Amino acid sequence: MAATNGTFQELIGPEAWRSLLATGSLRSFQPGRSILRQGELGGFLFAVESGRVKLLASAADGVQLVLTVRGGGHLIGELAGDSDGTRTASVVAIDRCTARFLTQADFDRFLYRHDLHGSFRRYVTGKFEQAVGRQVDLAHRRAVRRISRLLLDLVRLAPDGLPDARYIPFTQEELATALGMARSTVTDQLSKLRESGALAPGRQLVVADVDRLAEWAES
Repeated sequence: MAATNGTFQELIGPEAWRSLLATGSLRSFQPGRSILRQGELGGFLFAVESGRVKLLASAADGVQLVLTVRGGGHLIGELAGDSDGTRTASVVAIDRCTARFLTQADFDRFLYRHDLHGSFRRYVTGKFEQAVGRQVDLAHRRAVRRISRLLLDLVRLAPDGLPDARYIPFTQEELATALGMARSTVTDQLSKLRESGALAPGRQLVVADVDRLAEWAES
């Protein structure tokens, strides 16, 4: 079967996902809380139950760039599950998040019990393919496309129960830092998105038209 860029929950099905959640212990993280830190040892992972998280990589100058955004149904920390491995990225909660903590041994037993090693390999392969695509975007794509993709991910992964799922919980300065762009570049591109109707007018970042934003994300 081909690799997937979807969630682990979608790949293994709802019954197996419920079993995975039941295997782990519940943890809760407030917005801005660090869940995993780049460079730390592995040996465990999380199954995200609800909420959004951002994966960050520290550059040589100390700036943290956003690699991607994940939501409910995804695994985080699974690439450094081995206790000898180290985290290649930091993970920080965007919203209030709930996740299930699993040791690598717990997760290995789950995969064996449900015969899901092949599904797990496809999930990891899908993540690597997505990471390659992000690197291509970083090197070759227009700034407006990169900004639009991040905003689109944030909206599509918004958890249930938010007052406004289309509100973007980033300032312009945070977007510039996260994407490695000049503040002036981000300001110019956001103005372009507002003029097109993809973003609502005003100082706050609110998506007005998801379909139009998706068009920019593929431009």
